[in-house]
Amino acid sequence: MSRGLGDVYKRQNKMLNSSNYRYPAFLCLKDKKCVIIGGGTVAARKLTTLAEADATVLVVAPDFCSQTLAAAEKYQCKLVRDVYNISYIRDAFLVVAATDNTEINREISSAAPCLCNNITEPELSNFIVPSTFSEGNITVALVTGGMPAFTRLLKKHLQGTFTPALADFNDFLLQQREIVKSIPSTPEERTLFWRTYLNEELLNLVLAGDAALAKEKIIDAISSFRTQSQNSPC
Repeated sequence: MSRGLGDVYKRQNKMLNSSNYRYPAFLCLKDKKCVIIGGGTVAARKLTTLAEADATVLVVAPDFCSQTLAAAEKYQCKLVRDVYNISYIRDAFLVVAATDNTEINREISSAAPCLCNNITEPELSNFIVPSTFSEGNITVALVTGGMPAFTRLLKKHLQGTFTPALADFNDFLLQQREIVKSIPSTPEERTLFWRTYLNEELLNLVLAGDAALAKEKIIDAISSFRTQSQNSPC
């Protein structure tokens, strides 16, 4: 094994064994300044996902590939033809070090006063971007600690279980949640209601193609909950 390749493996093993990324989170990036340093194909992908999250995206690089130019035009993101300078990231909420120069990416990671993702040395990042997929309002994020091939396999398997019917049932539950919140009751009583009636039996009904019956059971349970609330002493 060459020394260079050995160093890569050491860095990867350090990242995997340390298990630094233990706090999963979904970020609200609406109108947040997100800066990408680099103009290649990776920058284009990062630009797209950040812009679709309603972030305000700035991309800085001496030159831009055709994909980055197209994405910037589509999402109306600002491009700056320049080399990296710390002034571009000082007030950023999130930074992506996406150049093809390891040393520059290290410099960005070290200087970033915010969330930073380093594409050449992920272990220098303070956050990583998981593999995700969505069905309606349901979003699933996957991280396997450094096994992208298994991540892809697992993602493909899980996507098969998240059907449009499941997403529709989730939307139905969100609507019913508002109805339950309008019924005079305590937070503890509402929590107990959902834990009692939203169970695996209903999930199995939806997965088996009988979402209508699952919805009917929830509606009946809410009706009973309302009646109990009206009959309970003040």
